[in-house]
Amino acid sequence: MRWVRNLTMLAIALAAPGCILAQQQSKPQMLPYTTIDHPQFVPASQASFLSGTDLVIGVSSHGVTKAYPAADLAQHGCAQDQMPDGPIAITW
Repeated sequence: MRWVRNLTMLAIALAAPGCILAQQQSKPQMLPYTTIDHPQFVPASQASFLSGTDLVIGVSSHGVTKAYPAADLAQHGCAQDQMPDGPIAITW
């Protein structure tokens, strides 16, 4: 919840008249995530690694429907994939 507090502080600072946001002195911390590039899919009937309570992010376009398990997205941060109308990125 620290990011919520920081976002709130930023919103208050930006709302104050004559306030200038100072630059952060430390280097930004790099996240340990590795994106999922070109994920492989199986038919829903063969997805025995998922249970009925697992969350998925669903995407559908031009008759193509894909489901990305939220647990995988939480671990990797992002999946980069291709849909019929172009590339997409899915985050959680």
